[in-house]
Amino acid sequence: MSVNGTINNGGTIERVSGERRGPRIPEPMVFDLVRPLGGRRGEGETNVLGRIPLRRKARTVDDAPDPLGFVRRSPDTQGLEWAPEIEYDVWDGIGIEFELPMENARVEAYKGAGQVYFGTGLKDRFIHGSQVIVQYDQQPKLWTTTFLYLAGFRFNETWSVFGMFGPRTELGGRVTDRRTEWLSNVTLFADVTNRLVAGIETNVGQVIDGHASLLVMPQLHYEVSKRWMIQGGIGTRITKDLTLPEIGFRLIREF
Repeated sequence: MSVNGTINNGGTIERVSGERRGPRIPEPMVFDLVRPLGGRRGEGETNVLGRIPLRRKARTVDDAPDPLGFVRRSPDTQGLEWAPEIEYDVWDGIGIEFELPMENARVEAYKGAGQVYFGTGLKDRFIHGSQVIVQYDQQPKLWTTTFLYLAGFRFNETWSVFGMFGPRTELGGRVTDRRTEWLSNVTLFADVTNRLVAGIETNVGQVIDGHASLLVMPQLHYEVSKRWMIQGGIGTRITKDLTLPEIGFRLIREF
């Protein structure tokens, strides 16, 4: 693979951002993209993200009973959090997604998202776009919207970085203290081989007039075949007086 995104590994599954139109940059494992920026109409994938806590947790932060979960205000059953999803490029550079955040066998929310590719720059080392997420939580009944600016940069054939920045706001529902949170996700990647990528993902969420949370997730992405990929990592989530080590994984099937 060349710095400007030319593929020489047989087109394996790491459907990296803009691999046809710009720099080849992997996606973060935990906070992934709707579709790779610059994807083509008709491309899609199904995948499932899972998170397994390595110790139990029970603490309310900012009136959120599950402050480190997929759905912060949902009751915390201290179980496996996982989220199956389907993603599809409806037009060149425009993708949509539907996801079901779950804890054990309970559906906690319904989540939909859309994403737009803006273009590239700096001799095709830079790529950017935007993403909008709408989520409806089951308990309590609550709507949440997220607006993100997406940007990636490839330094050389080994190193690249991707960032996602923007607000997440509770718009309506059966809560009186609706909150806005600023999200910042930055992941540094190293291409180890044509099929193996190492990364370290950091995600900061700062509730306005509230507390912050931090995720640090070292991870590996391995391309099993042209259409299958597995990702895994062991990391830590931290918020007020609460630290939760956990295992994360994602299984991806492209179509």
